[in-house]
Amino acid sequence: MSTNPHHRCHRQGEGQAHPWIRPATNLFARANPFLDAVWRAADEGLCLTAGCTDCGTLAFRRMLADIDGEPHDAPLNLRSGDGTAASAGPLASAVAGLDFDLLRLAPRWHDALDVALFHLRDRGQLGHALEDWVRRPAVPPRILDLVLFRHARYGYPCERLADLWIDRCLEMSADTGDEGLVESLILSCPERVGADPRAYRAAMEAASRSACVRSIVRRLGECG
Repeated sequence: MSTNPHHRCHRQGEGQAHPWIRPATNLFARANPFLDAVWRAADEGLCLTAGCTDCGTLAFRRMLADIDGEPHDAPLNLRSGDGTAASAGPLASAVAGLDFDLLRLAPRWHDALDVALFHLRDRGQLGHALEDWVRRPAVPPRILDLVLFRHARYGYPCERLADLWIDRCLEMSADTGDEGLVESLILSCPERVGADPRAYRAAMEAASRSACVRSIVRRLGECG
């Protein structure tokens, strides 16, 4: 998760803008409504901290609601209950179709995605995005980790997709030894790590390199 402080009004001066960033917005981001919202939020200095106790990330969440065509005075805090809505809305479709490489060019993309995934979950739309992502040949470790730690470990958006997501995380941890992902897996589902020989080996190797992983492995009985 992001450790960035609240930065609702952190604007860059005109002379400080990086010349290679703006072409990415002009050429690519406008093709995806969610990416467009992330870049606009950065331009306007909006808060992108999920669960911000100061502003509730209301301005950015309103941008997300606008993508779905919700009335501007509609409440943002919705709870759809369990399950997935029958059809994907515009925001869910945009998130499902994200190009991860282009997403990661955007400022604070990780925090923006964190907010958006909770927004979709509240509306019963998270499953539409993850159904696409979980079947992709490649998903970046940080995105695997984000969905695992925030949603899949709790069975969201449904047990089937959560299990598929955890399987992808186990596979990625075994293939890459990514320490952040290994740490999240041990915290989220130690029994699954212990039952997967490749993931277990990756956890032990990560523990040999990282004091953080080592302390978690010890506390959880070496994934047992």
